[in-house]
Amino acid sequence: MSNTEQSPVVWTPDQDTLTRSRMGQFKAWLEQQGFGPFDDYHALHQWSITELDTFWQKVWDYCGLVCETPAKQVLGNREMPGAEWFPGMKLNFAANLLRLADGDHADREAVVAYCETRPVLRKTYAELKADAGALEAFLRSKGIAKGDRVAGVVTNGYEALVGMLAATSLGAIWSSASPDFGIGAINDRFGQIEPSALIVVNGYGYGGKVFARQADFAELIAGLPSLKVVVSIAQLPDEAPISGELVTTWDEALKAGEGEAPSFTPVDPDHPVYILYSSGTTGKPKCIVHGTAGLLVNHAKELMLHGDVGPEDRFLYFTTCGWMMWNWQASALMTGAAV
Repeated sequence: MSNTEQSPVVWTPDQDTLTRSRMGQFKAWLEQQGFGPFDDYHALHQWSITELDTFWQKVWDYCGLVCETPAKQVLGNREMPGAEWFPGMKLNFAANLLRLADGDHADREAVVAYCETRPVLRKTYAELKADAGALEAFLRSKGIAKGDRVAGVVTNGYEALVGMLAATSLGAIWSSASPDFGIGAINDRFGQIEPSALIVVNGYGYGGKVFARQADFAELIAGLPSLKVVVSIAQLPDEAPISGELVTTWDEALKAGEGEAPSFTPVDPDHPVYILYSSGTTGKPKCIVHGTAGLLVNHAKELMLHGDVGPEDRFLYFTTCGWMMWNWQASALMTGAAV
């Protein structure tokens, strides 16, 4: 049986759809500058491979990414492993995800969060930026600094985004796990990275059931001696917060830093922004470190060009914060979409 017989084409976009897509607009934008012409997507793809430096610079420019100091060049050292991207650049990850949080876009919805245990939560870009600034100020007051690790045992909701933005704004490194993980599985991950701050829910709801985990997470805190501060989220409003000397509630933390704007601390292009983990099926999970500029520009390409995501869209990926798709989903904020 031929491949055509095995895999019939069930839908093909018409030319108007192709032209209006963000990939189509990117292609036209390049041709206006004298690149191409590109007969089709395959020609554009081939150009992206042969003209590597130019392609990635044009992705950066077209997607409207921002930096404090421009790169001296796109690609420095080309050797693998050890390739050097955007040498000389200074930038901030959170500044790019919140780049549309001012001006005309400020009052647009940034987050719509549904969960089984709390009312629907709707937040604008301006509110998201304000809360990220407040939480960052609180973390700084507790001694959290650039290069520290901020860990989250959180659900895929509003607080996870605020925690990540606050951490990356100050140049700290975000790492998250899902609250349905066992304590041993979380310790296998966070025990390796020695977090200075922990943001943690008091439990979660799933399938009509409530799972209170205060005792479990108090045990987790006790097993992480590097912690300076813990922020407890009332994911279960009728349950007590996590207990302990280091613990502040979410509302108290935001109130303590209220009115402070995110610092958007500039970092090097390869400064770590996320620590993710392998599955742990062959021994302890292995840490996977993602650098700031590379992750940012690749997510911009995937979401805006391949995903066609933009300011008029709503973007959902059904995931937990223990999976890399949460990190990918979070980057949709840079497109101006509502997550």
